Amino acid sequence: MNRPIPQAAVTEKIGEQLTEIVANHDSLSSALLTIYSNRTGYFEQFAVGTKNRTTDQPVQPDSQYHAASVGKTMCAAIYGMLVDEGKINFDDKINAWLDADILKGLFVVDGTDYSGQVTLRQLLSHTSGVGDYFEGPVISGEPMLEMLTSNPNLSFTPEELVAFTRDNQAPIGKPGQQFYYSDTGYILLGFILEAIEGKPYSAILEERIFQPLGMKDSYLMFYQDEPADILGIYINGIDYSDRNALSVDWSGGGVVTTMNDLLTFMKAFETGTLVSDEVYEEMTDFNHRYDKGIYYGMGMMYFDFSELSFLLGLSSMTDVYGGVGATGSYVLYDKEKDTYFIANFGSLDFAEKGIEELVKIRMIYDRMIVE
Repeated sequence: MNRPIPQAAVTEKIGEQLTEIVANHDSLSSALLTIYSNRTGYFEQFAVGTKNRTTDQPVQPDSQYHAASVGKTMCAAIYGMLVDEGKINFDDKINAWLDADILKGLFVVDGTDYSGQVTLRQLLSHTSGVGDYFEGPVISGEPMLEMLTSNPNLSFTPEELVAFTRDNQAPIGKPGQQFYYSDTGYILLGFILEAIEGKPYSAILEERIFQPLGMKDSYLMFYQDEPADILGIYINGIDYSDRNALSVDWSGGGVVTTMNDLLTFMKAFETGTLVSDEVYEEMTDFNHRYDKGIYYGMGMMYFDFSELSFLLGLSSMTDVYGGVGATGSYVLYDKEKDTYFIANFGSLDFAEKGIEELVKIRMIYDRMIVE
């Protein structure tokens, strides 16, 4: 398995691997993958499967898809830009922009309201203590995922998403006390950006990220002129690509994009086009443990493969970091090898499997003979 193989064979084997993944998982209609390396010169894009499970229309490398929480990376990038511009500091308190009504009940622990202590840094790094409307437990009513499964056409405003946490969930701790992944926190970050910039979050994304970088195939879902035309996105076997329930994201990850646009974005983020080296270094200080071998900075995850698996440590697989979505969508960068990995599987079943499959793909790619 460690025998070096030519580039053409690497491409063939990765294609076969992706074809096998789609064929063997009923929860998928397609798999997309881009590998771009400045070091080796390798640049290949793979598109396997169909647009959704009800059509024979083949998926394409430039197909648009819902990137889930990869959108958090874009939201965080805008905060980095604002820090560079001197408009904010990561340690600013959020109550400078959010009034008491929106913060009410979100940060009350043992009868004490800690909302006045919460910082932008804590929201960006998921350490504010606020609950998570998407996957967090509830103290009353149905969990969000159960609601969406029983009624895929439920529609939410950002205000209603925050209200769900306020009315049905409890804080998980005091600000700064612990890491707890929170979509609710990123909705608050969207509100704060609107207060700072004085315009809708969709317009902020367009003016700060999409237009300057030429990301013409990216937009915030439900805030575009034309109807969305995206790949199937499956939650508990239901395709949500044309359902109102995708409004459950917004600034927590409601971006529709393509692999090429995400490559453009991540290259700009990594090479200093979007934020200064100093700010980027602060944002990529991955000191919050998400899970074994997985750490979080601001809007990005870090995967330490030697910690994820002893065998991967023996194989010397280099680490990656970047934006990751619960539907098997990611844009990841290997700094040591100057290589980008971008993929979309479009299924909640691939929240973990997407990374497991990346490991298998990298075990093929890392064997490539570099001439």
